[in-house]
Amino acid sequence: MKIKKQSLTDGKIILRPLDRQDEVPLYEAVRETLDDLMPWLPFCRHDYSIKETRIWLKGRDEEWQMGISYDFAIIDAVSGDLMGVGGINHVIDEFKMANLGYWIRKSCMGRGIAVAAVRLLAAFGFDELGLNRIEIIPDVRNKRSQRVAEKSGAKREGILRKRLTVNGQVSDAVMYSLTAEDVGRG
Repeated sequence: MKIKKQSLTDGKIILRPLDRQDEVPLYEAVRETLDDLMPWLPFCRHDYSIKETRIWLKGRDEEWQMGISYDFAIIDAVSGDLMGVGGINHVIDEFKMANLGYWIRKSCMGRGIAVAAVRLLAAFGFDELGLNRIEIIPDVRNKRSQRVAEKSGAKREGILRKRLTVNGQVSDAVMYSLTAEDVGRG
């Protein structure tokens, strides 16, 4: 099933499919937030470069067309600034389920942006992708991400032992799930 690229908004933020115009703002956001992201995201290292941003962005269109990843820039609806990235990935059509991920740049944290983005992404997943289940799987130590999942309506299901590997470090994760009913879509 081909999913048309579209923007999503709640009036406060806009989720817009990532493209090459995001190269510099995305690179700057990653560099600004590097220390906060390094424990949780494998691509974040002190030597992270704009070339890596460019390479990753090149793959966004292909993965969207293949139906395996739907990545969005999180944009301030007033200023137009890139505030982070969110997406639905690891789509398993057979089971109508996927993963949902997000991160917010350091200067925009603590404003409810991630929660708003999760709600918009979940609506996209249920309404456009026809998913039955969306999983959010933060590291057990990532309390900030766990609070976002809980505030967005996700249900905590338990601990997944040795679920994540980031920079060679294996760690447990918390399994959260969203269904259409959890976000008023069912």
